[in-house]
Amino acid sequence: RGTVTHRAILGETCTVLEMAAGTWHAVLSLDTGGIIFEVKHGGYQPVAADDYAHWAPAEGEPGTTELMAWYAQAQVGDSTFAV
Repeated sequence: RGTVTHRAILGETCTVLEMAAGTWHAVLSLDTGGIIFEVKHGGYQPVAADDYAHWAPAEGEPGTTELMAWYAQAQVGDSTFAV
């Protein structure tokens, strides 16, 4: 399972977040109509199946709603989500 090591809320006081390449991350928009733009170095490469979090449901699969709710309240150190 993943463990939350950092949590940031982007908005008026924090508009950009940079992280090391290869870091698993999740993004949850707290605002209706919010826009998130992710930039990576190099050309486009599809994410390999091995690089997805094996403990998380794929987009639209059962458990996705529960995972999004967990993201909304999870704090640093939490790692209790299970599908």
